[in-house]
Amino acid sequence: MLILKVNKRSEIPLFKQVFERIKELIEQGVLKPGDKLPSSRDMAVHLGVHRSTVYKAYEELWAFGYIDSRPGSYSIVREREELATLEKRAQEGIIPWNEICTPLVDDMLKFIDEATKEKTTSPDTINLAMLDLDPRIFPVDDFRKCLNGVLVDDGARLLTYGDAQGYRPLREAIAKRLQIHSIEVAADEIMITNGAQHGLETILKLLIEPGNKVLIESPTYAIVIPLMQFYRSQLLPIPMREEGLDLAYLRKTLEKEKASFLYTMPNFHNPTGISTNQAHREELLALCEEHKLPIVEDAFEEEMKYFGKVPLPLKSMDKKQIVIYLGTFSKVLFPGIRVGWIAAEKECIKRLVAIRKVSDLSSNMPLQAALAEFCEKGHYELHVKRMHRIFRKRMQTALKAMKDYITVENVSWTEPTGGYLIWLHLKNCPLKEERVHDLLLKNGVLVVPGRFYFPTRPKDPYYRLSIASLDEDEIKTGVQRIAKTMEKIYK
Repeated sequence: MLILKVNKRSEIPLFKQVFERIKELIEQGVLKPGDKLPSSRDMAVHLGVHRSTVYKAYEELWAFGYIDSRPGSYSIVREREELATLEKRAQEGIIPWNEICTPLVDDMLKFIDEATKEKTTSPDTINLAMLDLDPRIFPVDDFRKCLNGVLVDDGARLLTYGDAQGYRPLREAIAKRLQIHSIEVAADEIMITNGAQHGLETILKLLIEPGNKVLIESPTYAIVIPLMQFYRSQLLPIPMREEGLDLAYLRKTLEKEKASFLYTMPNFHNPTGISTNQAHREELLALCEEHKLPIVEDAFEEEMKYFGKVPLPLKSMDKKQIVIYLGTFSKVLFPGIRVGWIAAEKECIKRLVAIRKVSDLSSNMPLQAALAEFCEKGHYELHVKRMHRIFRKRMQTALKAMKDYITVENVSWTEPTGGYLIWLHLKNCPLKEERVHDLLLKNGVLVVPGRFYFPTRPKDPYYRLSIASLDEDEIKTGVQRIAKTMEKIYK
């Protein structure tokens, strides 16, 4: 008889004690492959426990591969493969991932590694690179109450798979909110996404086949470039001017090229911060209508209009239903909840929902319900107004500091009418972009090099500055450090 002992006063369950004792004997070689274990009845009598306790321990041993067990037969110790612990696992596996993955994945990996590689920074480095919102101004308590409330009232239903199109009350709240921006859409013309970027990828699945051409602004949102290339689309860059997308260049391109869609950011463009005027928007819309070209309007900062009236979105004038509108809560509320939306013609939404059902099924229902409640109770409107007050002061501080401290003639920048971004341009710079970036970091300020926002490297150095996570004192200090660096470069 196998001699074991168990402690009936221990907090460790009896079956677990039996399992651990037998497991140790097998791993120590006391019990060898082919050895028979006592029957569950005999072992139970020996230990003075219920037979079900031993039966459960034997089941656990079988599940972990220590024994073979068949009904009506003895349990037999088996030859078992060792577990892949950290100590016993090879540092590199036998699969050559660099060879079997598609080259486009490696290209994307290189881009992400370079764009996000960590720099050694001191604790007092001013981070003007991050477009993450300042967590110090998150309305956490109000949102927590809404989340607790919906879980108490409707938790069981919300924790099942939800509607792939999104939680209807939230779609209704978004449709109502969009009316502020003169966009008239119904809840059935909206699909909830896991942020605007997920929405854009779903649109790519809808419209792109390998080799298709896509019109993009140059510069544009950095992640868009590798994302579109991953879907094997050919990028047709249209230059950005001070007034926005170069419409004359776009017209000439459309006369020669057939594109699947145009991706544009009319408001608070990333990275430049530019917002186009009404005439520009009307001409752009008319041009795309003429060519029956879908427009993907990325309105990631639509809500951040804090310097007076900004022209209405393209979608507000979209009588012929060519605009697919991307919105998100990430750039005004919480990035972490990953909730965005697509507003488009119903036939388009129907197809996007079909794609959704075969990719990630649906979004997070409890968070959507909490967000709908947050909007319904008026918290969102109050938060937007607070954000306007805060960032009006922050952007005013940034622009005043730029004028006061950066006196080098060859350095210029955009003056946005809202949002979080300023685009810095260094003309006739004697140093390469990377060297300037390193000098800025050495002087205690982190920015994003402009090359990541262009399909091909620009002639001059550019840098994106973001005030999204900084207060007025931090912004002022950051600009002062930039100014000192510019003086050294151009002296």
